[in-house]
Amino acid sequence: MSEDDIQQEVANVEDQMKKVLINRNDDYDYAREVLYAASERLQDILDSAVQLAQESEHPRAIEVATNTATALSDVAGRMMDHHIKTEKLQNPKGESKAVTNNNLNIRMNTKDLLELLNQE
Repeated sequence: MSEDDIQQEVANVEDQMKKVLINRNDDYDYAREVLYAASERLQDILDSAVQLAQESEHPRAIEVATNTATALSDVAGRMMDHHIKTEKLQNPKGESKAVTNNNLNIRMNTKDLLELLNQE
């Protein structure tokens, strides 16, 4: 393989990667729009269901309102999952904010602890 062939192959791979990234971003944007639309519709349904449940005080109406509220919270959770997955794909090296907990476990008895406290 000549150097020109290698450069051409690299250029082809780069073009394909750009297309994949564009398509991926379009897919994420579309998924986000669908989740928002579902959330808005569920909110409208929930408002109506709550109003009907308050007026009728019928157990089935209350159940429908409760189920709608649960579905709305599920959509909200899916939005957060979608955001987290998008962040992970955009930052595959884990460049997002990481939490480091430094814990030091020392075994000592009460006498040793009191001695340390009295030293200060």
